[in-house]
Order: sequence, then C-alpha cells, then structure tokens
Amino acid sequence: MSASGPMDLGPARVAEIDASGMLAQVAGLAAQLREGYADARAQLAERIVGPSSVAPRDQPDGLVVCGMGGSAIGADLVLACLPAITVPAAVVRGYDLPEWVGPRTLVIAVSYSGETEETLACATRAGARGCAPACIASGGRLGALAESEGLPWVRVPGGGQPRAAVGRLSMALLAALEAARLTGRHDEEVAQAAAQLEADDALLAPGRPDTDNAAKRLARTLEQRLVVVYGAGPTVPVARRWKGQVNENAKAPAFFNELPELDHNEIMGWTSLPHVASSAVALFLTDVAAGERLGRRADLTAREYERLGVTSEVIAARGSSRLARLFSLVQLGDYVSCYLALLYGMDPTPVDAIEAFKAGLSDPAG
Repeated sequence: MSASGPMDLGPARVAEIDASGMLAQVAGLAAQLREGYADARAQLAERIVGPSSVAPRDQPDGLVVCGMGGSAIGADLVLACLPAITVPAAVVRGYDLPEWVGPRTLVIAVSYSGETEETLACATRAGARGCAPACIASGGRLGALAESEGLPWVRVPGGGQPRAAVGRLSMALLAALEAARLTGRHDEEVAQAAAQLEADDALLAPGRPDTDNAAKRLARTLEQRLVVVYGAGPTVPVARRWKGQVNENAKAPAFFNELPELDHNEIMGWTSLPHVASSAVALFLTDVAAGERLGRRADLTAREYERLGVTSEVIAARGSSRLARLFSLVQLGDYVSCYLALLYGMDPTPVDAIEAFKAGLSDPAG
C-alpha cells in the first residue's frame, strides 16, 4: 500500500503491468467453454468411425487422462462434474500408466503444447499396451504422433499458456468422453456455464470498483500472506487450480489440501508457530454437491483456523449446474491471482523459473 492509499487495480494498472494480456484471457473463459465444446464435437464427428474412433471397439473398461499442469487440471474439473461415470478413472501426472491399463482402456493424452515429455511417454506406453490413445493438443510431437498413427485428435488453438486454455482443454475432454459413450451430451450445461461466467465477468472485471468486486477484495486480503486453499468433494480440483494460479500468475507460494483429510493432520500444523499462522489466509471452497456434512465440516474447520490465528474465509460456488458452479469458482480464482500479480507488480503471464527448469532438464549436461 502506498502512502496515498491502496494501489489501483483498474484498467490503467492492467495496461501497465499485464503486458501479455492474461486478464483478457481470463475474461474469455465463457467463450472458451462455448466455442471449445462446439469445435471439439465437430472435430470428433469427423473421426467417430474407423481406426480413429475415440472409443475402443467395446465399451471402455477404464479411463486414464494423462497430462501435467494446466493441461491436467481440466481433466480433474471435468471428472468432478461427471460423478456418474461408471468405469475406473484416473488422472496421471507422470511418466507411467497404471498397471490395469489394457486394450479396452480409454487413454486420453492432453498436452497443450504437444511437447510435454511425461504425457508423450504415457501416449507411447499406451500404444505398447494395445491402446489407441486419443490426443488433445495444439500440435507439437503429440499432434505429429496422432497424425502418423491415425489417432483421434482434437486440435486446440495454440500460442498461449496452458493454464489460460483451461476452458478449451476441458471442453475437448468432455467432448471426447461423450464420443466414447462414457457420458451423455452436455449442451445445456455448457450453455448455462457460459452464461454464468459472462454474467460474473462483469462483476469481476478491472473496471469494477474494489467496493463491488469480490476478486479485487480477496486479492487485497491475500497480499503479502501465505495462501492455502482447501476443497471438499467436487471443489478439490478447483482448490488445486487456485493454488497453481497463485503460483504461476502472482509468482507467490500457495498450497492446497482437501476435506475431510486435512482435519486428521494439517489442522495440527497451525498450532506451534503462531507467527506463521498469523501470516496465512485459508480459503475454503464449497459446493452444495459436496453434501451437508462436508459443508458443515468446512464451516467448523474455518472457525477453528480462526481460533488458531489463521485468517479464514468460506467461498461458496454459485450456479445452476455443477459445471457452472465449478467453473465460476475457477473464474474467480483466476481473477484473484491476476489482481494479486498486479499488487506485486508482476506480469501474470511469464513463467521464467519453469522455462529455465525445463531447459535444464532437457540439457544432457544439466
């Protein structure tokens, strides 16, 4: 905070700091859902029969989605929106597939760039197990693999950051699951979610004053504080998303966990270092689909955290469907992380430390 008052978070500050336009991409989430769903369905309709069919010959006996970072979080979100899927489902963040993956397993490899080495390894291993993995990518080696092997491939627009394409990647995956007959169509839910995001965008935009902007208010609460985000049931992947967005956009430490597990261990971690507790903010993300018991637990845990000196806030999802509610929470977290970046004077888009690490990882001498 300056001597003249709190730092402005309006359009002028955005123009000064957000050189790569991350906030504009956040504002495009509704369009990503609407356009991404329609585009992915159209692409898959051309590949629904023959060797490039998404589904195995018989009904899939399992589902594995392989991805990392911003390319994986969409899988977590989509699966949280589809509790009725009746086959075992897993999101793999790494190089290896579960041992139970076989020819009837639907494997979907998601890499925004098409160059993620862990995802490429999983796609190769899927082929060795008799699977024809479906691919979601903007191009790169994963796209080339799909072309050369005749694999089903949803091509998403490239050129940005994976985390800024979460709507496109999520809708591509949802369309692929529909094509594989693991879920029904979701035209109405996608339309509802897009409408919800468009309405909320006007309430969270830079031109909206702090006094009436939940994202700006929350960003100011988080400024210079340790951020911990907690999910319960369907909001667990959203908590992971918030954590990652604070890390990458605001370049600040953040952590996430889930209820009820944290009440059996992490709650004790705030008891012996009061100076750490007083420097933290705990955010509890809740949704009605989690049920009354988990909702009550979130309220009680937040109250206990306050007693231990941790500033706490319960944030409830809003919307008419699970898809709308979860993505409205994603939208809020994306805005909060960008406003926090502006408070720190950081352009939200660059991730120099990640790029430097990747370069070192690919260097045989590194």
